[in-house]
Amino acid sequence: MAKKLNDTEVWDRLHAALEALGEDDGLTTAGGTAIRSARRTLILLQMAVLKSQEAEQEPFMGQDET
Repeated sequence: MAKKLNDTEVWDRLHAALEALGEDDGLTTAGGTAIRSARRTLILLQMAVLKSQEAEQEPFMGQDET
């Protein structure tokens, strides 16, 4: 049975995938487009994890809101 990952584990795996792609570009136009798109997608997924974590936290209550 597959393990369910917490947000930190998801973030770590997305980060590892991004690092695995490296900074090199593709030799062909198709390869370059694919690897750049993959990098952008992984970064957007990381941002989605962060945004989800922020949404689950209670909002800051200032002095006037208590």
